[in-house]
Amino acid sequence: MGKYHQSKYEQEVTIGFNAAEGTAEIYTADPVWIRKMDKLVQQNPEQFRPGKVETYQGEIVAKRYTFPKRLISIRSKERRLTEEQRAELAARFNRGERDGV
Repeated sequence: MGKYHQSKYEQEVTIGFNAAEGTAEIYTADPVWIRKMDKLVQQNPEQFRPGKVETYQGEIVAKRYTFPKRLISIRSKERRLTEEQRAELAARFNRGERDGV
C-alpha cells in the first residue's frame, strides 16, 4: 500500500484544557505540528510529554501531547513593525537579546 495522505482539512490541531487542572493537551494530525511538538518533547521533557499515538496502516497520522497550561498565550493584536523595527529586532536576536520592541 502507498503512503497515507491526509487532506489539509484533516490536518487539525486542537488544544484543550479545563479550569481544574494545570495541564493542557494538544491533539494534532498536522505533520508540521507533530515535528514541532516532538522537538519540544526532546528539548524539554520535564514540561512536554508525549501521549497517545494514532496510526493508520502502520503510519503515524496523529499524536497527543501534554504540557503546563500556563505556557499557552493568546496575543491581543497582531504586531505591526516597520522595516527599521524588524532590522533592529533581527540585530538584537543575533546578539542574543530576547526582549521585545
